[in-house]
Amino acid sequence: MQVVGLIAAWYAADCASAWLGLPFSGGVVGLIVMVALLQSGVLRPAAIEHGADWLLSNMLLFFIPLVVSVVQFTGLLEAEGLRLFAAIGLGFVCVLLATAFTVEWVCRFERGRRLRRLRAQRGASQ
Repeated sequence: MQVVGLIAAWYAADCASAWLGLPFSGGVVGLIVMVALLQSGVLRPAAIEHGADWLLSNMLLFFIPLVVSVVQFTGLLEAEGLRLFAAIGLGFVCVLLATAFTVEWVCRFERGRRLRRLRAQRGASQ
């Protein structure tokens, strides 16, 4: 049921992204909405944990069409393989860096929130 909920959330975010004409995919919109719901406490992590774990454990199934395509288009890979792999590598590095910077920013933000909360509690008790 959690997997169906996650798929429905992705579909709704994808439709919203297309309807609003946003320059990024519904997956990004869904991720932003999911983080906001989790941070606000509206959605508990336990409500999606098993479904997310199942999707991650079966992620290899999502890449089977990619492998089949590589086998079918070996001629393209021979002719343009270096440029394709360079583009894939550059895209991978960009996603990796964006993820790392985002995680670092969120961690700093959370630490700052906790520090302000602790200071407020200590100031109120004195």
